Amino acid sequence: MTTSSRLPTGTVTFLFTDVEASTRMVQAAGDAWPGLLSQHDRLLRDAITGNAGTVVKTEGDGFFAVFPSARDAVAAAADAQRSFASHVWPDGRRLTIRIGLHTGLGMLGGDDYVGIDVHRAARIAAAGHGGQVVLSETTAVLVERDLPAGLALRDLGAHRLKDLAQSETIFQLDIAGLDAEFPPLRTLDAVPNNLPLQVTSFVGRREDLARALSLLEASRVLTITGTGGTGKTRLALQVGAEVGGRFRDGVFFVDLSPTRDAALVASQVLKALGGAAASGRRPPRDALLERLGEREVLLILDNFEQVMAAAPLVAELVRVSPGSRFVVTSRGPLRITAEQEMPLEPLGVPERLDPESAAGFDAVALFIERAMAVRPDFALTPENASAVAELVRGLDGLPLAIELVASRVRLLPVPEILARLDLASLGSGSVDLPERQRTIEGAIAWSHDLLSAPVQGLFARLGVFAGGADLAQIERVCSDVDVDVLTGLAELVDQGLLRQVPGGPRARFRTLHVIREVALRRLSASGSADAVQRWHLEAFVEWAEEIAPHLLGADRKDWLDRFDADHDNVRSALDWASAHGEADLALRLASASWRFWQSRGHLLEGRRRLESALGLAGGAPANRARALEALAGVCWWQGEIDACVAPYREALRIQRELGDPAEIANALYNLALAESVVGPGTAGADDARRDVYALLDEAEEISRRRGDENGLGNVAWGRGIAISYFEDYAPAALEQWRSSIEHYRRAGNDFGTGWGMFEVANFAVRHDDHETARQYLAEGLELFARHRDVSAVVLLIALAAGLAQAMGDDSRAARLAGASRALRDASGTNVVDHGMNRLPDFTLGDPEHLTGELAAAYREGTEMDFDAAVAYTLGGAGPAGDPA
Repeated sequence: MTTSSRLPTGTVTFLFTDVEASTRMVQAAGDAWPGLLSQHDRLLRDAITGNAGTVVKTEGDGFFAVFPSARDAVAAAADAQRSFASHVWPDGRRLTIRIGLHTGLGMLGGDDYVGIDVHRAARIAAAGHGGQVVLSETTAVLVERDLPAGLALRDLGAHRLKDLAQSETIFQLDIAGLDAEFPPLRTLDAVPNNLPLQVTSFVGRREDLARALSLLEASRVLTITGTGGTGKTRLALQVGAEVGGRFRDGVFFVDLSPTRDAALVASQVLKALGGAAASGRRPPRDALLERLGEREVLLILDNFEQVMAAAPLVAELVRVSPGSRFVVTSRGPLRITAEQEMPLEPLGVPERLDPESAAGFDAVALFIERAMAVRPDFALTPENASAVAELVRGLDGLPLAIELVASRVRLLPVPEILARLDLASLGSGSVDLPERQRTIEGAIAWSHDLLSAPVQGLFARLGVFAGGADLAQIERVCSDVDVDVLTGLAELVDQGLLRQVPGGPRARFRTLHVIREVALRRLSASGSADAVQRWHLEAFVEWAEEIAPHLLGADRKDWLDRFDADHDNVRSALDWASAHGEADLALRLASASWRFWQSRGHLLEGRRRLESALGLAGGAPANRARALEALAGVCWWQGEIDACVAPYREALRIQRELGDPAEIANALYNLALAESVVGPGTAGADDARRDVYALLDEAEEISRRRGDENGLGNVAWGRGIAISYFEDYAPAALEQWRSSIEHYRRAGNDFGTGWGMFEVANFAVRHDDHETARQYLAEGLELFARHRDVSAVVLLIALAAGLAQAMGDDSRAARLAGASRALRDASGTNVVDHGMNRLPDFTLGDPEHLTGELAAAYREGTEMDFDAAVAYTLGGAGPAGDPA
């Protein structure tokens, strides 16, 4: 009887075990280890077979067993732990094991089980600790009403497992008389991370994974190289999942596939780390180097071949962050000193194949896994084994090609796929590509050629989207295709040429990087690339202009998040507009984007893009005026108030010529605001004051005539700034700011409301009205934090630091000052240091002058992320942290 003939199929429960800290135990036990392992094996086999289980296989100190009954599997796990706890181990060398259970579909591929449920069971086991039994929700539901005596279930919550699939709710089996308290599970939730959810399991590559982990232990930078489609990204993500928990400050994935500009790499890394992209007077590079200096992270930089000019940045990160490690995927090495290159070869393929030896070839295992995903009853049989072997061999063992072809199992048996797929033609892609890359292109072409002509046209057009797109955007850009777009997208998903992005409030789709490259080549060959690129630009101009008014309202976080998801599309559109001299569209898109750039910390990039758009020849005056106002706004937030005056003045001149009252009132307010700050420091301060008040009076008259509450809020806020500068924070300024809050609230402008609150709190701190300052500071911070407006939060936390010092709590003040400085450096919000916001008596903001406990408190503050800093600030503002 073969092994497979005695293994149960259908619904089964898988059990995995391994010894806790076995490597150290082997070293410590020396010659005694084989004896210990023998006792370990006997205890486990007795527990498994004594409860109707079957040992599928053993590997080192790990057991894989299967049970037809979930209750029997749970009983076996409990018996095993009791046996290990009561066993008298020689020389006191007690072994402890972790056990994981999961119930799912038992499907055989040769002598072994295949499918996602086996991987899930193994990952659940890997999350546990010695002496612990953990099980999936599926298993828990089956046994919760029929548990053996002395056992109970404890819900440990939802966790992301190391296979990077979707979250799994995990339970612990409490066993009477044994330990029930364990450290947190070893899952991705244990450390900060942004690792993307994967819709497929990690198959094969176990030797490659072990090698990558070993190389990463010995080197600072591991660069996984290879042609597109070899699985570099998937391997890098698995490395992150395996070892990310060892890095105190987390593991972070940086997708560089939408990026062509090496200058943006630092911003993309900062964003991945959970902060805003640095800007302002400090370039993103400088902020990133400072941020990583004291941290221990694992950073995964994906698709680096497009931004090779940024290789020196990686070398600098290695230098300043000795506790960090870097995994890079690229088609070629970075050629920096700390780098260890690991070329990734295709998966192993067989010369011939019989069902019994299937598990020995990664390429076959991958084909079976992906085929079962689209057809659960698929199995390797004597009838199809040779066809599968020939198929994966003809595909060169390239994972992407295998996955694309495996999707056809839904419709055709493998021999028929092989008959229809001309393996000799798979290398017929672009002749300037490497041979294996041509195989990928050929596999994509095979799927592509099965599409109708209209869906082929849709596929080519999808190449213009950087970082994916939602359904509405795709429909807007691809409206000329002669097929229902949603139907076409479904067909592309079925063919493996498009992926639906999991989660999120809208249906969103994206292509893999190598598939997008093929789509762009198809688009270029069609002769319609420029037309489609222009439609893409026009679509995102209209989209950004639709979103822009919402970036100030009550739901601004949702709109800012929506903009963030398509920032790469905006970048791509602006690049194309600049390269093709599309002045009006570039001006419109850049000016509509500036509030996003300001709120989410892309000020340096925003300024560069606005200056680029304004440097294009032509452009309607109205569009140039809005872009000038946006440029001045960016300069304001960078703390360069002097640089605001000229563009604001030019914008007002243009708006007066155009004659739109609303635009004129806004331009009057903007110029008055800048001159309020600059004017008092000039020789003609009295003239400047008269000019500022005249500008504000005119703006107020227009806004009142139009019944514009938002405009009136602007005027009141600006008048408060003018009074504070020209009249040294006279009480009249407070009246104006309170008035601005009322106008903004009636207008539904959360952004303005928050800034009115900030100014009232700022005034109150300066006048020792601590209770008013506490109230307005807390309300303003809660409002801006809800929208994740990092620029605003920087100023409010800095103000909270000043309030804490004024109330006698220097330690809290130093901690808040550190938190504000860290967020300022990450966002480029240098306006926080301008005189209008800096409290004159605050002395704890310069770390160079702090010593002892205050220096330590400041350092603690710099370690806080956005959420921690907000929570700490709202936790209290008085002495000894009294509640706010």
